Amino acid sequence: MDRIGTTLGGRYRLGAKIGTGGMSDVYAATDELLGRDVAVKMMRPDLARDTTFLERFRREAQNAAKLNHPAIVAVYDTGQTPDEDGAVPYIVMERVHGETLRDIIQDSGKMSLNDAAAVMSQVCSALFFSHEAGIIHRDIKPANVMITNTGAVKVMDFGIARALSDSSSAMTQTAAVIGTAQYLSPEQARGQSADARSDIYAAGCVFYELATGKAPFHGESPLSVAFQHVQENPEAPSQVLGMHLSKREALSLDSITLTAMAKSPSDRYDDAQEMATDLKRLSEDQLPLVAQAYANDADSANAGSHTSGRAAAGAAGLAAGAAAAGVAGAHANGDDVQTSVIPASHSTNNGAAAGMAATGGEGGDGYYGEYDDDYEGDDYYDGAYGDEYDDEYGDGYDDEYYEDEPKRRWWAPIAWVAGIAAVIAGGYFAYQAFTGDDEPEKPIEAEQVKIPLVANKDRAEAEKILKDAGFEVTVEETTHDKIARGKAIGTDPAANASVARGTEIKLLVSSSREITDVPDLTGKTTEEAVKLLKDAKLVLNNEVKEEASDDVPKGKIITQTPPQGSQVSAGTKVTITVSTGPEDVRVPVVTGQQVEDARENLESAGFKVVVNQVDSVEPKGQVLSASSEGEKLAKGSEITLEVSLGNQFEMPSLQGMKFGDVFRELQAAGWRGTPDQLHRENKNTADLGRVDEVAQQSIHSGQVIKRDEDITVTVYVFNLLP
Repeated sequence: MDRIGTTLGGRYRLGAKIGTGGMSDVYAATDELLGRDVAVKMMRPDLARDTTFLERFRREAQNAAKLNHPAIVAVYDTGQTPDEDGAVPYIVMERVHGETLRDIIQDSGKMSLNDAAAVMSQVCSALFFSHEAGIIHRDIKPANVMITNTGAVKVMDFGIARALSDSSSAMTQTAAVIGTAQYLSPEQARGQSADARSDIYAAGCVFYELATGKAPFHGESPLSVAFQHVQENPEAPSQVLGMHLSKREALSLDSITLTAMAKSPSDRYDDAQEMATDLKRLSEDQLPLVAQAYANDADSANAGSHTSGRAAAGAAGLAAGAAAAGVAGAHANGDDVQTSVIPASHSTNNGAAAGMAATGGEGGDGYYGEYDDDYEGDDYYDGAYGDEYDDEYGDGYDDEYYEDEPKRRWWAPIAWVAGIAAVIAGGYFAYQAFTGDDEPEKPIEAEQVKIPLVANKDRAEAEKILKDAGFEVTVEETTHDKIARGKAIGTDPAANASVARGTEIKLLVSSSREITDVPDLTGKTTEEAVKLLKDAKLVLNNEVKEEASDDVPKGKIITQTPPQGSQVSAGTKVTITVSTGPEDVRVPVVTGQQVEDARENLESAGFKVVVNQVDSVEPKGQVLSASSEGEKLAKGSEITLEVSLGNQFEMPSLQGMKFGDVFRELQAAGWRGTPDQLHRENKNTADLGRVDEVAQQSIHSGQVIKRDEDITVTVYVFNLLP
């Protein structure tokens, strides 16, 4: 059915069709009441009779209408229009001009790493807002994210979103899991309930594809792709890009992506805002916090301590990708803090396996100098895959790939070589003893050792690690804004510097954090808050919340966290909620109502009412018009009503009527004058049949006059004279 040119709800005129989906069509449209461009999504008529699709369509409207966020496409209105087979529902949405991420990937292949991170940071911020409102999207994919012509990011299509409180339902339809296979979380693929972390997984998949130009998994069918999400780890994105990345970029990309795409939801980011923060840091060429966490976990593993589940879960892909890009030497701050690679474990949940591999123990070469053979070409395999991948032959090839060769005892060739070495050494020392060669000894160079990373460790533990590494340790206490009392700040020289064993190392330990009082920010502007916080050595959280308020003016701060008067460490972030002014609500339609009813309806909606009484033929007290009727205005706005005084009537035709009937006719038409106000003038006629008829009236028929206005009629009287 061609709907172009039709008008919905008396105000939305449909233009060209701009999109078609599985259950709806989208039209460009014009809101003729407000004169703005909108988009109208209409359910396909053949699906409008299906209660399941109706429910899904209704849910999209309800969910999206709850979400007032700059990165989420706004919903303005809903309704339904008659069709041959019944009513077809529609949603009126914000019209967005731009292209989807799917279009961008198809046209350009991929984005730059910084641009991809910037886009996905905004997507994750929108998801966090949605999650905070109790809504999970459940279908995050490139086709549902649009970049506008002005560069803004818009998340679309909450068609299969569900309230978090109702997420226990896997929502299957004819036994098919709802969602898009390429971006489906493992729990959704299993038919289990989805939660906010399922959206985080999908966002990780989209980021992967934006950065590499390829989806993390491919298959011949959606089922095979879903199976890979459950059973297989993706190729590290840095491996896909290869040498196009720096060490730091490879670590950042892999740590964010593989954390978001962890198989277990508990190993992913705790919330979408945490992921958004890391993506924003990456877009600004800062090391993501999760990458720093991997470095800390690697250091913990090197010291023999427990490795976190998140690090273990992401370790396999991270090690592979980082090694391929040469990440082992990347620095957390670009200069002095080494970012270590977590070697892979075949069990994604086995932190101990990752720890062994990291130390170069049973796992093989590792990345810390403890090698099980002298060939560097297989270090990646030895370190990343534990005992299953070793070069026991010392031939430079991984044994796993040459299983057809007979296994030899690993110690046999070593013992043989060691025996020969012992004979040679013995002969040499015997020769020296008997010949008495007086050649002076060459100075022996001190063994060079890397200084371990001990930041954030307890003082005693940090001292032990440094002493066990062969260093002399002196302790110096100093204040620090972010590191707690008794924790190590770092060392001098810095971690990972190579110095002689026995060198005196200065261990810097935090004596305390500087404490400051949180100032009162309520009622202040954001600019004023920044200055107050700076004076208090505090920082404003970049994620500023917004909320409508009837009491606090627009642009002023409503609440703050931590609250005013709290004592916190210097450098603490303070989160503020800024007023957007009174909430915008739609002005009720009150034309035709009695003024008291109209006043009650408007005031209950939060508006102030001003009444102007005007002359009108309509009944007294009837509302003739209302300003801004049907529009959205801030609560507290004034609405002006034009109300009828009921003091006018429309003059009827009196010509040809007997004078005795004139008064009654005027009364019936609404005239409220007295008989004294009905004036008579005579006009001669020789026609007896017209005697006593009204020949003329002073006020013409159809003219609107006041109800008590004087009226004059001219009546025929018999007279032969003209």
